[in-house]
Formats: sequence, C-alpha cells, structure tokens
Amino acid sequence: MKPSDKSREEQAKRDLARLEREREKLLHGSSQIDDDDDDPAVIRGKRVARILGPIIAASLIVYLVATYLPRP
Repeated sequence: MKPSDKSREEQAKRDLARLEREREKLLHGSSQIDDDDDDPAVIRGKRVARILGPIIAASLIVYLVATYLPRP
C-alpha cells in the first residue's frame, strides 16, 4: 500500500466516524448530559409547553374544521 493510500484510508475512517457521531445526534436528539433539569427556566418552559401544546393543537383543529368543512 502506498503512503498516500494509507493516509486517504485514515482520512476516510475519520470522516466515517464523524458522520456516525452526527447521525447519532440527528436521530437520537441531545443526550441526557445536555439536558439541565435543575435549571428553573427549563422546568418552567417544559411545563408551559406541555400545557400550551395540546391547547394550541385543539384550537387549530377546531378552527380548521369550522373553516373548511361544509356546513349542512
């Protein structure tokens, strides 16, 4: 094997390892280490999102049904 082939092979292996790490981040989200559950702002934000999410979804469904379904 030529020296340039060896360096290209090593570079390819590094690139594949980097792509694997990026794929893991993309498919599995952030790790638990990144999640700071002791932060009051994070806790408050999660509570607000859990409350407002279903309310906004239900409101959107009601709006779309009232707007786009034909009335008898």
